[in-house]
Amino acid sequence: MRTWVLLIFSALLCSCTEAPYIDTIDGILEVPENRKNANSRSLKLVYRVLKAKNVNSRKAPILFLQGGPGGATLFMEKFWKNHSLRNERDIVLMDQRGTGASEANCKDLGNAFIAILRQDLDQEGEYKALRSILSDCKKTIERKGVDLAGYTSKEITADFEDLRKDLGYDKWNLFGGSYGSRLGLTIMRDFPKSVRSAVLTSIFAPESNLYKGSIQNFENSLYSVFERCKKSESCNSRYPDLKTRLSKSLKKLQTEPLRFPYKGKPFVLNSEDALLLLQQALYSRHTIANIPSLIDAFENDKTEPLINAIEQFSLAVNFINIPMSLSVIAYEEIPFNDDTDFDRYLKQQSEIGIRSAIVGSGAKISADWHSYRASDFENQAVVSEIPTLMASGGLDHVTPSSNAEESLKHLKNGYGIIFPDESHNIINLCFFEIAKNFLNNPYHKPNLDCSSQKKPIEWNLLKPAQ
Repeated sequence: MRTWVLLIFSALLCSCTEAPYIDTIDGILEVPENRKNANSRSLKLVYRVLKAKNVNSRKAPILFLQGGPGGATLFMEKFWKNHSLRNERDIVLMDQRGTGASEANCKDLGNAFIAILRQDLDQEGEYKALRSILSDCKKTIERKGVDLAGYTSKEITADFEDLRKDLGYDKWNLFGGSYGSRLGLTIMRDFPKSVRSAVLTSIFAPESNLYKGSIQNFENSLYSVFERCKKSESCNSRYPDLKTRLSKSLKKLQTEPLRFPYKGKPFVLNSEDALLLLQQALYSRHTIANIPSLIDAFENDKTEPLINAIEQFSLAVNFINIPMSLSVIAYEEIPFNDDTDFDRYLKQQSEIGIRSAIVGSGAKISADWHSYRASDFENQAVVSEIPTLMASGGLDHVTPSSNAEESLKHLKNGYGIIFPDESHNIINLCFFEIAKNFLNNPYHKPNLDCSSQKKPIEWNLLKPAQ
């Protein structure tokens, strides 16, 4: 009898003292908008922690650093919810200041950009139209008392350090791509004791130049796509001689733009728009597969591929918070490119007439956004002994593999990996397997064998018009 009572009591005790599994932790982090200003207003940043599925795991968490600049983060919960890296590690997500749910400004600018794209405007015309809508946005921001000097990589990384302290983590692993890699390297520089390891992709380091070589990088990636199509029997048979066809199409679009309805309103697609859609398609191997059919659509006035490409661009431009993006670029890129540099970049011409929208109106818009400029310190390479894995895509037209090669020269325990058939967005099983093994043993040289396996583009071969 006493034994039975003791067993029941023991079971009740275990049930009461065993902590229930908590799937997620939601919270708001309050931070100063500008840490250099003692009278700065406060910002409320929204975060969510996806707890490790193994409740007994004590492995250091992963801090996910979104790209952009200006990309929202919390929507990535769907991606990480059942990811294998979550099995043993907490995944920490937070919308960066000025993005998503963290006090974003002028959230509807993406739609305004699409409205401008609808019109038949040259680069100067687009610049004037963009400047007009951004002027209205800036007036709204100023009325709210927003301090644009506070929207920098240094301030964002300080936000994450405050979050680490609030959550009680000793150290965490950094995981970020594109602009997220710059944030990762800045954390490694400013808060090295808080970082156990870093997995970074599509490297946009502090010393990387957004504008220099942008035309050449765009052209190199596009030509590599053309070569891959040429070597594919099925692609070359359906879409031969892409380079010549694109050149002819761009010239024709300069004087004879395509006109078609998009979401119930007229859309005029000129040569500037065509280049913009091609640039957007180069971000991922999955959208690269559509480039031959997109060029065919330019040539033969096929609206369906064009509408699909515009929709992809619309999603991208609405994903980025424009004021936040402009603030970072104005502060961290513009001061290290003078007027002479811009003139030289703009004069670069490719044999098919590619001009870079980023170097053109984008750079001028950023320079006009605000007058705050970073010191030379923010343009220096990060020197660190923190174990770091850097992955690059061979087709990346925005952050070429040379960015990682330069950055790795200053990382004593850094390892580089190139996926030749990937572009800016690197998402494949091989990469995540390498990343998992690296996170488990970051001081051990990772096995990169699977990265050398060929993964040809699966071309979207639309049937020719009858």
